[in-house]
Parts: sequence; structure tokens; C-alpha cells
Amino acid sequence: MDSYPSLQEIPIQTPILLDGGIGTGLVKYGYDNSRPLAQFAIENPSAVKELQQSYLDSGAKILRTATYGANSAVLQKYGLQDKTAFLNEQAAKITYDAFHEKAIIAGCISTSGLYIEPYGDSTFTELMSVYREQVKALSPYCDMFSIENVPAIWNMRAAVLACKKEHKPIMVTMCVDEDGDTDVGTNVLSTLIILQELGINAFGISSTPVNITADLIKKIAPYAKIPLIAKPSAEYEEENGERRRISAEEFSDQLRLCIENGAIIIGGSNYSDDSCQQALFDMLKREEYSMPDIEKQDMSLVFADEKQVFFLEPDTTEFSPAIECAPDMSEEISDICDESYDILTVAINTPDDAIDFAKNTHMSTLPVAFLSDDEISLKMALMLYQGRAIIDGRSLIDEEKLNAIAEKYGAVIY
Repeated sequence: MDSYPSLQEIPIQTPILLDGGIGTGLVKYGYDNSRPLAQFAIENPSAVKELQQSYLDSGAKILRTATYGANSAVLQKYGLQDKTAFLNEQAAKITYDAFHEKAIIAGCISTSGLYIEPYGDSTFTELMSVYREQVKALSPYCDMFSIENVPAIWNMRAAVLACKKEHKPIMVTMCVDEDGDTDVGTNVLSTLIILQELGINAFGISSTPVNITADLIKKIAPYAKIPLIAKPSAEYEEENGERRRISAEEFSDQLRLCIENGAIIIGGSNYSDDSCQQALFDMLKREEYSMPDIEKQDMSLVFADEKQVFFLEPDTTEFSPAIECAPDMSEEISDICDESYDILTVAINTPDDAIDFAKNTHMSTLPVAFLSDDEISLKMALMLYQGRAIIDGRSLIDEEKLNAIAEKYGAVIY
């Protein structure tokens, strides 16, 4: 298969074979959840190198660092938050020193577990600081970043914005159920739409039961502008409630179907062992692949928040009157959404307006357009909005600056 255009910064041919699970792979070397994965890696570097060498020998082109869960919010549970930079640097250095001339190194990032207002006590800027600390520590030892199994869109966006400052490719994968939802209700198609406009380089599904992954890839492929990833679990629950772990051959058959449905990057996660990795490698060597013929959707007027996707028609779309922001604006938002408007227009005059609306966004059932004449306030509103937003074209901001703001936050001027 020819190189995928959106992966030009990653100089390898596709389909691309990822490594297998890091945490689950290190279990046989004695790892358990009693301590952070990064700490175990530092204390057992030979185990990390042996595991990753096995993945490399089985054809993996990208190796991830053993830094899953190594952000300060998670490390605080172990009393190790003050060692965040050290743990990330030293764990990533193990993989970098051993393999940076043989594979692409991806700095592994996962959820913080923090909830932003109104769901929790954290602010989005605090969340970005948590990820920024980890990203800065990883960056010298990786070629790209891999954001994995983050259930909430606000965590994913914060991690992506933190990674973008390093100007390196970003992959994002999420674990979902058969409906495409995470355990906190974030939808996979919504997330694809939001994050690909934010500038990530590849997106997909990981740690999801292998028997449903191919169908999920097929559902999101028409909306993808970037390469898709399939990295499922080799175990799933049968109808009778029993857990079943499939064979390496069955696993490779399912991943072949994922490729046929649009996945460009494949690998294994939970319970996929060396035999699964080797089966994938043998499949890729044995078979020739061409880009699947998938009819793509026009994404120019497709918007999303964390749970739903909005398809707008340019000739019939109606903006609501611009509502003013206030600490409690839930009733006004609900009233507008109950009318026949297609877009909720929000006036953003100050940074406080951006903060107030962010706390009330969950009340909206419509795509959101921001009308603003203040550059700083508009930037804050777009940063805090957990979706793909619209910038009202009537905003009195210099056109060049407005275009740059829209590009940075994946918004559309309309």
C-alpha cells in the first residue's frame, strides 16, 4: 500500500503494524497495578527491552513508551506526583536508547481521570497543565505521541493541545462499546470529527473487543480525513457472559477485516500476546493491500460535541439570536434549543463570558457558534468548548487573525 498522505511526517509504508500491549505484556515479568507502569519499567529495564524487542522482531514499526498513566494526576494516587518528569524521562529513555534507530518511538499518554466543571472541580487549563508536564518530559525521547484509552473528550482535547506545542505527529485511540461510546458517554464519531479538525494525525479504536472493532471502523471511515487505527483486545464477552480469548489466527482475520473497512494502522492491546503480533506480521507480509474504496462524506459543515454529531445544510441553516453569557444561563440555552433554530449563537465579549458558557455548554443540544469582537475572548471560548465549533462570520476581528484562530481550534468561520 502506498504511503497515506496524512502520514507524511511518519516515514513508513502502510498498513503500519504497531506494537502490542505494554502493561499487559509486562505482567509476565511481574508487573501489577500496585505501582505505576513507568516506575516498574525503570526498575526492570531489561523486561521492557525484552518485550519491545519481541514486538520489533514481530514486525512492529512503532514502539510506545512505558508511560501509560504517568501524569501527575494519576501519580498522585501513589504519592509520586513530584516525580512526574523523572518517571517519564527515565521510562521513555529505556525505549529510546534501545530502539530509536530501529523503530519510531511514540510517547504514551493516557487519561488523567480528572473531571472539568460542571462535572468536577478541575478547570480545563489545569488539565492542560497536567498533560503539558508529561508531554515536555517525553518529547526529547519520542518521535510522536500516542494518546490512549481516554474516556472523556475534555481529557483528549487537553492532551492534544499539550502535544501540539511539540510539533510532532499525534495518534489518538479510545476504548468504546458496541454503540461507539466510552464509559462516560463520549462518542467515537464525535471525537473523530472534533480531534481531526484539531490537527491530530491518526485516530482509532483500542482495547475494544476484537469482535466489534471492524464494524466500528466501518461506521467512522466515511468521516475520516486522517488514517484510522485498529488496536483491539483479543478477548471479548460472549452472549452467555463468559469471557473468550481468540486465537492468533482469528485475531489476524479480524484485523484483516479492519483493514478492508478502512484501518491503516493495526496492532493489538489487551490479551494480544506475541503470537497475535506474529500473526499480524505474517498477514501483512503475505497479502497485498490497496486503499479501500470508501465513499467519503463532505465534512465542511459537520459539527460535534462530545455526544452527538450535527449535519448542517448551507442553504437552510438558521442561526439563533446571540445570547449573552452569565454564570447560570441554562434556562436561556434550553429555551433557544427548544425553538426551530439550527445553531445556538453565543455572544463572547469577555474571557469571563467564555468561562461562563463553558460551565453551561452541556445544556445545549445544538451546534454552537461564537460571535465575538475580542480576539482573546474568542480564543478562550474555542479552547474551552469541548467540540467542533462555528465562528460567526460577523465577528469583528481581523480576517487573517480570525482564520488563524479557526485553524488552531478546528473551528469553521460561517
